[in-house]
Amino acid sequence: MLKWMIGIFHATWSVLTFLPRWLYARLFLAKEKTYRISRVADLPESPMPSIFYVAGEGSRAWGAAILCPCGCGDRIDLNLLKQVRPCWAFEEHPDGTVSVMPSVWRQKGCRSHFFVRRGKIDWC
Repeated sequence: MLKWMIGIFHATWSVLTFLPRWLYARLFLAKEKTYRISRVADLPESPMPSIFYVAGEGSRAWGAAILCPCGCGDRIDLNLLKQVRPCWAFEEHPDGTVSVMPSVWRQKGCRSHFFVRRGKIDWC
C-alpha cells in the first residue's frame, strides 16, 4: 500500500512540476528562439540560449549541446557519432539555422520532447 501511495505521489509531483515549464516554453520561449550553429573545439559547460554547439574538427563532428528549450536550464548533450547509439544528425541551412534528426526526448529531468526544424523548436 505504501509503495502504491509513493508511486502516486511521484507521478503527481512530476506532472505538477513539468506542466508549468512545458506551458511556459510552449507559449513564450519556443516562438522567440531561432537556433543557430556555433562550431567549437569542446562543448561548453554553460551553453547560451538559442545556440546549437557542434564539437569536432571540420566535417568530423562528434557531439553537440544545447540548452534545454523548456526553461529548466539543463544542458542537453547529443552524440553525433554513428557508431554509438543513440545518435543524432544535424543539417546546417544556408541562413545559419539548424535542423536535428531524430527528435530529442529527455528521459530524465524535465522530460522534454521536441524537434529542432530550421532553427525552431517543434514540441511533440
